[in-house]
Amino acid sequence: MVRPRLIPVLLLKHGLLVRSQLFKVHQAIGNPMSTIMRLSNWNVDELILLDISQDDYHDLRRDDLYQQYEGTSALDVLKAIVPVCFMPLTFGGRIRTLEDIQLRLNLGADKCVINTIALEDPDFIAAAARRFGSQCIVVNLDVRRHPDGRYEVYGQSGQRPSGRDPVSWVRQAVELGAGEVFLNSIDRDGSALGYDLDLIKLVTVATTVPVIVCGGVGHYGDFPPGILEGGASAAAAANIFHFFENSYPFAKKACLKAGIPMRPINLNNRWFPREPVYPRQAEDAKITRRLELAAAGPGAGTRPEKQHQVRWCSRCVYPSISAAPMEFDEHGVCMGCRMAEAKEAITPDEWARRRQMLREVLEHYRCRDGGAYDCVIAVSGGKDSYFQTHVIKNEFGLNPVLVTYNGNNYLEAGWRNVHRMKEVFGVDHVFFSPSVDLLVKLNRLGFIIMGDMNWHAHVGITTLPVRFAVHFKTPLVIWGEHGYLDLCGQFSVVDFPEMSYRDRLEHFARGFEWNYMVGRDGIKSEEMIPYKYPSDQELFDLDVRGIYLGNYLYWEANEHSRMVVEKYGFQVHPEPFERTYRRMSNLDDMHENGAHDYLKYIKFGYGRCTDHVCKDIRAGLMSRDQGIDLVSRMDHVKPRDLYRWLNYVGMTEAEFDRLADTFRDPRVWRRQDGQWVKDNLWD
Repeated sequence: MVRPRLIPVLLLKHGLLVRSQLFKVHQAIGNPMSTIMRLSNWNVDELILLDISQDDYHDLRRDDLYQQYEGTSALDVLKAIVPVCFMPLTFGGRIRTLEDIQLRLNLGADKCVINTIALEDPDFIAAAARRFGSQCIVVNLDVRRHPDGRYEVYGQSGQRPSGRDPVSWVRQAVELGAGEVFLNSIDRDGSALGYDLDLIKLVTVATTVPVIVCGGVGHYGDFPPGILEGGASAAAAANIFHFFENSYPFAKKACLKAGIPMRPINLNNRWFPREPVYPRQAEDAKITRRLELAAAGPGAGTRPEKQHQVRWCSRCVYPSISAAPMEFDEHGVCMGCRMAEAKEAITPDEWARRRQMLREVLEHYRCRDGGAYDCVIAVSGGKDSYFQTHVIKNEFGLNPVLVTYNGNNYLEAGWRNVHRMKEVFGVDHVFFSPSVDLLVKLNRLGFIIMGDMNWHAHVGITTLPVRFAVHFKTPLVIWGEHGYLDLCGQFSVVDFPEMSYRDRLEHFARGFEWNYMVGRDGIKSEEMIPYKYPSDQELFDLDVRGIYLGNYLYWEANEHSRMVVEKYGFQVHPEPFERTYRRMSNLDDMHENGAHDYLKYIKFGYGRCTDHVCKDIRAGLMSRDQGIDLVSRMDHVKPRDLYRWLNYVGMTEAEFDRLADTFRDPRVWRRQDGQWVKDNLWD
């Protein structure tokens, strides 16, 4: 018997993976290579990767990530992902000829998905089946349901109606030699409403070949009906696998619990361990090369400008090249603005419903016997930390334990704020401080390797609360707002994304896991304990979840700041920062608003002021012209706290500048008359 399969679907658009809504709205999620490595570690049954790009140009849009691919074509991306793909791979998109199929199979794809070319020339199916075998040819049906209930197949990534109904078309495609069908509902795409079971039944009873169904999964319980009620051979989904910790194992658990005889859950793959194995010699050579370029001075080894031209959101001031992955719609509006609109459109009744959802989650994890904490709250002592603790302790009445990673960069006001929390709220507080000697080494290494002096803080902050959740057997971890949803609209307001290992490694750690640092500057494995994430088995067995309060409660930082100042005596910075006008942010780390953010400007050409301006424009607190004025005056400023950091790590300003120059993104910066120049929004 052929076992039913559970299949993740990844959508590739111009180099990044995207979340899709109704085949129209696309939000950048991240790097295809790191995601596929995570799926390989989970021993996924099969993978479908679809290139939905308008043109064959692919670009990760930043060069400081560990996982990279060379070249700019879809085939270049395929070539890079095959070595980390430990599962059968079906690749689709941009197939117009038999040679296109041949190239993809030669590079390592096991099957190819065809859609538009098959609709335009049905005989192409027969020709492909004769040459490669039916087992290689998957025909994709993107189907829209019209108001009168009629179904129609669409081509060109769901944009072009074909006039064909799915039943007659699937029968014809199978007669011509299609060995499998990939059925996707346009109307359910990104809806989280579950599969269109009526559509699935129509297609599955009309053919004898396996049918893979997709479109609409929002919960793990949505998978089984596609197979048990719809008659599909495989249940597939795209968005949900990006949202939650151990999402694939939990989805498979739901299928097995429903009685579907799938392959068992296997949380680890010995050939693809969760923590990357780094080629030490090659990585040492990269570091040596960067130091050589820095020593050679400004402009040495300047990389050629790349095809991507920087543009700015027509609503706020966010650039298309950014630290957070960003997509724009056809009107030139960034997804951060679009998701801010979506948040503002949430009704009071919906916020009440979400608050009740939060209450149910909290009650589910509340400790009933008094033997443990109810939850862990990750806190730095900032305004968000105060608001999180206020909500959990004083509004919902839980008994939390606060967990803090001390990166040794606190401002005086921030230090006072964080140490007052246990008294103000009457809670226990774990305040963890790594050795200063280790922090100095990690500061230097982070800067040299990836241009991120605060790598240790990003990884420590996202690791320690989860470690203590496992230690205390308290599986619920509370975070504030989802930064990437808020800044760049990475997810939809209906997704409720949670903190996960994949997010931590790709977005916070840039792909550099704790073991990358071991052996460098004499760092030992046992010194890196604060940065070692719990195992997948521990997370799975305990059902550890990291929820963001911003998904459930209206989140507006300015309002929260006023509340915590008035109610709890929270202290803001007594004087203005040099690189932003806000005084209540990042008091836990002087460099987040200063030297670390200055490095972001060096890399991508924008800084903290841009981040804050965009939030305030979206909140209606300032105009775009006011924002442009602030950004033009503040983003480029070299901050005073840099000199504290230079003394801290034993580096001269000239050494810092030369090394920082090697991280300038060629999509943004160019050398002109011996100077670094870039285009600006206000020019």
